[in-house]
Amino acid sequence: MTEALGPMVYAENEGEVFLGRSVTKTNNMSEATLQKVDGEVRRIIDAQYAQARKLIEDNQDKMHAMAKALLEWETIDGEQLDDIMAGKEPRPPKDWTPRNSSVGGGGGPSGGSPAVSTDPAPTVA
Repeated sequence: MTEALGPMVYAENEGEVFLGRSVTKTNNMSEATLQKVDGEVRRIIDAQYAQARKLIEDNQDKMHAMAKALLEWETIDGEQLDDIMAGKEPRPPKDWTPRNSSVGGGGGPSGGSPAVSTDPAPTVA
């Protein structure tokens, strides 16, 4: 399992879970061993959490660039990811076509017209 606990199996294959199993389950480990296992699991989780947090904090600019690209194009391809990871501005996706900003009232950040009418109250004749 780990250096602290050694290469041992500390639990049986429990198979199917059914109602009442916790009542009939027997423990093959001492309380001290259970506490060691719990401590090692906590240590592993804490270490991996710290590593994930550091990766996110160190690469926050890349995450924001990905979010911006997704908001603009709704997709990210491999070349865009390569651009972002290299610290460059991502290029548009290969199959992306800019919206025509002269039609309608303009849409979101990439312009264009809305697909559905946004008139809140149609007039009655």
